[in-house]
Amino acid sequence: MTFACTQENLMQGLAMVGHITGKNQNLPILSHVLLKTEGGNLKLSSTNLEIAVSVLVRGRVEADGECAAPAKLLLDYVSLLPAGKVELVFTQDALEVRADGNVTSIKTMPASEFPLIPKLAKGAAYHLDADALRQAIGQVAFAVSASDARPELSGVSCTFHGQVGVGKLVMAATDSYRLSERTLTLAPGSVDTEARLIVPARTLLEVGRILSGYKDEMTSQTLVEWAVTESQLVVTFGNVELVSRLIEGSFPDYRQIIPTQFKAVIQVRRADLAKAIRAASLFARQGLFDVHLALSADGQLKISSADTGVGSHSTTLSVQGTFQDQQVTINYKYMNDGLAAMGTEQVTIHLIDSMNPLVVRPAQDEEGFQYIVMPIRA
Repeated sequence: MTFACTQENLMQGLAMVGHITGKNQNLPILSHVLLKTEGGNLKLSSTNLEIAVSVLVRGRVEADGECAAPAKLLLDYVSLLPAGKVELVFTQDALEVRADGNVTSIKTMPASEFPLIPKLAKGAAYHLDADALRQAIGQVAFAVSASDARPELSGVSCTFHGQVGVGKLVMAATDSYRLSERTLTLAPGSVDTEARLIVPARTLLEVGRILSGYKDEMTSQTLVEWAVTESQLVVTFGNVELVSRLIEGSFPDYRQIIPTQFKAVIQVRRADLAKAIRAASLFARQGLFDVHLALSADGQLKISSADTGVGSHSTTLSVQGTFQDQQVTINYKYMNDGLAAMGTEQVTIHLIDSMNPLVVRPAQDEEGFQYIVMPIRA
């Protein structure tokens, strides 16, 4: 194999595929990236047996071939090379990297030992705006459950053309104590088939990382393609393709717990509320992480906490909206996670009472984003 390209192209390709590789004593090949000439380009592939990522690197193929090289070592070395031409030459059991008058030899493993990455017939697919999807992933994936007790809660529910309406994708995640939901509009050309799937959170985070890091000036790609089979998801963005397994099971019917009628709806500056909650969190009880919100009929929101061994704190903010005396105790970590995911300067908080969940939304809710936090019941 002999292949030549720019340092920038090779660096980006290795960065795309190298993230999911890691040390595995039973399967050392999983720490390697597969390099294979394909269609006049170089295809880089990696897998952790649950997710597989591949990317085409543009360049010039002078001789076909394939090998598996240590992903981290190759990425670290290529990152040190100056911008310009890089030549990769595979000879027997080593990959030579030639650039700037230097030749470096890296030991390889046989390509035949690399796990087989399934070639799926993608067929019709759903199309999504890349920037909107990247933002949505950041708004929902953090809310998944960290426990393996209920595998379906360790992923993000993705419903196409469902209850919200035709042409929509609804992404939702919950750990039973809080829930984050974002609605996206599908791009023209999307398949009109209704689908419900649970995507592992790590898969979506990897998709988000690819959308943030991959740039292709030749195509100016703005759409992401999702193709779904019974057990797998294929995500394509430009020359990058990710294949992931889906989580089996049924996601809870969470919509029944989302309140639709409220006794108070207030609007507050997001940064002020987050700062007040962080200050109160310093005095929250360990293990309970409780912060108390008290709304008065005159439009004052008091954020407080107390720990007999530490002390107490309170901050009062002036808010706008419809007021009624209301009190609720919440987990400050959950609340601040939701506020951090909001993209607007102002947020609205919807309250019922101390026994029901509160709902937080961006003040200008054009994106269909809402975050629900269950109360701590005394």
